[in-house]
Amino acid sequence: MDKNPKPSKAREILWIAVAIMSLSAGISKTIRFSLSESWYFFIFVIIAAGMYALRRNLRKKYENDINEKN
Repeated sequence: MDKNPKPSKAREILWIAVAIMSLSAGISKTIRFSLSESWYFFIFVIIAAGMYALRRNLRKKYENDINEKN
């Protein structure tokens, strides 16, 4: 975990942005074609949302540990 929380927050924003872009691309492709051609976008949404949740959870635990030590 980074000592500075800014890179961690930036990575969280990156993962949530990937999730949002994948969701919009998946919806768009599903409307134009079918779910059989767009399912992988929804897999990316699940992975990106999971990575966002994992990064956020790790950052919050790290911040709580730092606050308890002070």
